[in-house]
Amino acid sequence: MRRVLLAFLCLLLIAPTVATVRAVAHGATPAASPSAEDGYAHPDWLVDTAWIDAHRDDPKVRIVALTPADEFEAGHIPNAAQIDWPELKVVDTSDPSIARWQDEVEAKLTALGLAPDQTIVIYDGGTLFAARLWWVLEQLGHEDKRILNGGLPSYVAAGGELEEGPAHIQPVAETYEGNPRPEVLASLEEVRASLDDPNVALVDARTPEEYANGHIPGAVNVNFPRNAEPEIPKYWKSADELLALYADLGVTPDKQVIPYCATGVRSAVTYFTLRLIGYEDVALYTGSWDEWGNREDTPKET
Repeated sequence: MRRVLLAFLCLLLIAPTVATVRAVAHGATPAASPSAEDGYAHPDWLVDTAWIDAHRDDPKVRIVALTPADEFEAGHIPNAAQIDWPELKVVDTSDPSIARWQDEVEAKLTALGLAPDQTIVIYDGGTLFAARLWWVLEQLGHEDKRILNGGLPSYVAAGGELEEGPAHIQPVAETYEGNPRPEVLASLEEVRASLDDPNVALVDARTPEEYANGHIPGAVNVNFPRNAEPEIPKYWKSADELLALYADLGVTPDKQVIPYCATGVRSAVTYFTLRLIGYEDVALYTGSWDEWGNREDTPKET
């Protein structure tokens, strides 16, 4: 219970409200949004407000807010759908559980009016958690998925208009059906088997305090906000900065990297970051500490 409460409090501390977003955007000069010149291996995975404006009338582009419903209704990008990260949670990585979860997620995506052939742009309120839905779509084999760099604060700072109220769902004719990619999801047993493998790097994306209280043996700690600039809007750091951050800890592109956190939300940010800068072999341990730490048959370090 203490671990769960700590993780929840951490989420609250980094989640700005819409009012805060508006105040910061109108009261400060934000840093320039990074561009392809920052050396990303996949620069097209990040979009800005200008990109959204240019594609606003494209029927194949759908925008999804990964925010709480009350924050969404207080102000969101026009015509966006809404879902929040708890609705995408799975912390039991057994095969039957993952299969059920995939079916449930496909039903949720269908209800949001999403289809596999769409370009889906995800944004958050400044938490970086848009990466969680990005990873979910990755796991389902969705081809074209992107993140609004800097989240809603960057959109507001650039003069983007907001609308209030609930989402306007645009139904699709067919049920969303993915093509799951098991290689991007690490199960508990796969993590257990990797513990003594020098070719595997485990990255704990939680706070240093959580890490100190208990972590998977051999994991290094990179608190997930370190992937982005500390100021709002929280743009992703340049590729050079990120490569240096991870390489200094022995997390290099030649290894398989397995990020985890408490419930697979914060570590999805790590997953996206590593893939963004060119790491090819990354598998998210979505069960994370919620699964590993609550079992008696798994080794732990403090």
